[in-house]
Amino acid sequence: MLRIILGTDWVANRDEILKLLAGDVACKKGNRILMVPELISHDMERRLCAAAGDTTSRYAEVLSFTRLVQRVSEYTNIAPEECLDNGGRVVAMAAAAQQLHGSLKAYAAVETKPEFLTGLVDAVDEFKRCCITPADLNDAAGRCDGAFSQKLSELALLYGTYDGITAHGKRDPRDQMTWLLEQLEDSTFAQDHVFYIDGFPDFTRQHLDILKHLICESPLVVISNNCDTAGSNHMAFQKAGETAKLLINIAKRAGVETEIITVSPASTATTELRERLYQGNILPQNEETLAVLRTETPYKEVSIAAQKIRDLVHNGTRYRDISLVCSNPANYSSAIRAVFRRCDIPYYLSGKESVLERPAI
Repeated sequence: MLRIILGTDWVANRDEILKLLAGDVACKKGNRILMVPELISHDMERRLCAAAGDTTSRYAEVLSFTRLVQRVSEYTNIAPEECLDNGGRVVAMAAAAQQLHGSLKAYAAVETKPEFLTGLVDAVDEFKRCCITPADLNDAAGRCDGAFSQKLSELALLYGTYDGITAHGKRDPRDQMTWLLEQLEDSTFAQDHVFYIDGFPDFTRQHLDILKHLICESPLVVISNNCDTAGSNHMAFQKAGETAKLLINIAKRAGVETEIITVSPASTATTELRERLYQGNILPQNEETLAVLRTETPYKEVSIAAQKIRDLVHNGTRYRDISLVCSNPANYSSAIRAVFRRCDIPYYLSGKESVLERPAI
């Protein structure tokens, strides 16, 4: 059975997933797997333990698609093959280009350039995510003319040769998902587990193939989508709506029963902003909850933020309790340094910086 949870508030969706899992744990129903993106897996583990209690680990676990590979490997007692790192992938692509030295024409002049090889690796990565094979590229080349057809043919050659090289050594990391699907199809892992899936706005073609298998074989698959309706036309929820519609169609074609649950969003100070962010004007709000301002430059934005920070500190708020969030820190960092120093506001800029932006000394 497939259960789709729809809601415009992703926090409410997440809480609904956790509530369902907590209910399963309370009833001592085991073999529950919560699948989330790698970046939020640790946070979801903490939240699941808080929602379901101390016995959570006996009945449920949090995995990403990458960690599911290891979990299925343990279940089947078949170790996954070792994978290349980024440097190894470039070396393997260089070897593929070297083998095809006499066959390349469109790419002959750049076949040994590191930038070109890195670009090829990125292209192969995208092809594998979308389940595009060298044969598909050759078919596309046959439907095109001129230089573009030549480039597609050579890409297919490079792609196929690269796959041949990695097949006799360490595998390409993207082949892990292919290996995972093969192991799922050859085992009863899906039949023995119930899956809850949350936090994904959409899925790659590889992930969709895995989900298709889970939907067809698992007793229950619960998937949360952050949208108002399946196939939503709302700009903010269009991608998630398309994903929900695609999953429902997969279940229908497989003859799997589908249930749709709509979760009402919680009413908070940002409700008006969330509902009107991509349509119409945002109505004036009470300054105590939300203020919407528009300025011409990041410098003016930072100046307004600095004045607000000073007012908060004057009224007893600690600096450590104030956060300034920027959409693109690189565009704001210089303004923050200048304005905050002038206003005598202590601050810490969190984030990564390229070593190339620092003097060698």
